[in-house]
Amino acid sequence: MSSTNTTGAPSRVEDVHRPRAGITAMIPCYNEIACIERAYREIQCELVAYDDVELLFIDDGSTDGTLDAIKGFAAEDPLVKYISFARNFGLEAAFSAGFKYASKPWTVQFDADLQSPPQEMHRLVDKALEGYDVVFAVRENRQDPWYRRLGTRGHQTIARRWLGIELPQGASVFRIVRTSVARKVVDSRLSTPYFIATAPLLGARYTTLLTSHRPRVGGRGKWNMRKLVSHAVELFVGFSFRPLAWMSALAAAVVAAGAAILSLALAGRFGPTELAAASLVTALVTLILLTVVARYLVRMMRVQAIGVPHYQIREANIPVRADEALYGYETPYVIAEVWEGVR
Repeated sequence: MSSTNTTGAPSRVEDVHRPRAGITAMIPCYNEIACIERAYREIQCELVAYDDVELLFIDDGSTDGTLDAIKGFAAEDPLVKYISFARNFGLEAAFSAGFKYASKPWTVQFDADLQSPPQEMHRLVDKALEGYDVVFAVRENRQDPWYRRLGTRGHQTIARRWLGIELPQGASVFRIVRTSVARKVVDSRLSTPYFIATAPLLGARYTTLLTSHRPRVGGRGKWNMRKLVSHAVELFVGFSFRPLAWMSALAAAVVAAGAAILSLALAGRFGPTELAAASLVTALVTLILLTVVARYLVRMMRVQAIGVPHYQIREANIPVRADEALYGYETPYVIAEVWEGVR
């Protein structure tokens, strides 16, 4: 894995024409009415440097007019495609659908909030064409709240150093992926659809690239501390069994300590106060053990519920699978044969 520094200003799209393999610009969005039009305009401006492109918006159940804006873009621009979920299913579901329905050989995933400037996509494309399947952008001088920066750095460090999970350090969702490889990740149907950790497991050739970062152009961020913690826990239990091994060792230590305390109590060396304190500590450790085991049980249940869809599509202006459409074959653009052909 390598990392490349940002040097100089990004090249202007007017300066060079890139007649290369087709690119899908995939933009997951949820309640981004404050910035969705600017996102469309800026990304569209960068895509003119390429011959074969499409813009694929994945509306994750927005309720603020984001979908109406996207439909407006599609009415004016034949390159705009969209999929709208029946409700908010989350970012993982959104990019999973985006990779699945992207029709071009390469997919660039953007943020609708434009914190990663769209003009940086050219550097990602150039790097990918050196022979990589995935190029993850690493945000230089990241313009996010301190708890988000600390949380990302912390949980990725724990995952790599303590849990043995292979992760490109600092990788973000701004990335370019060979679409066929991205579909392999989506089709793996892991209990935790964590793309950054799954791609290395499949043997994808990946690297990272330092890119510029800026504050949101409008609206509010969707990540809070609760979501960050939940996201980290999903990564830990979804890709490592080391916590279970640690909990087994801890349980054995608690049993040994309990036996020793009981022996001392029977010998009259411990009084009621000491026994009560020891019981409290044992109960707290037991609760921790049960919590960790419960997380792994949830993971197993998700694996067994493999037939449960990660998302349902309410409407789209491209062909979608009938089993992923809320209204089945009654949904416009549901054509199973077309899907099988694209896949």
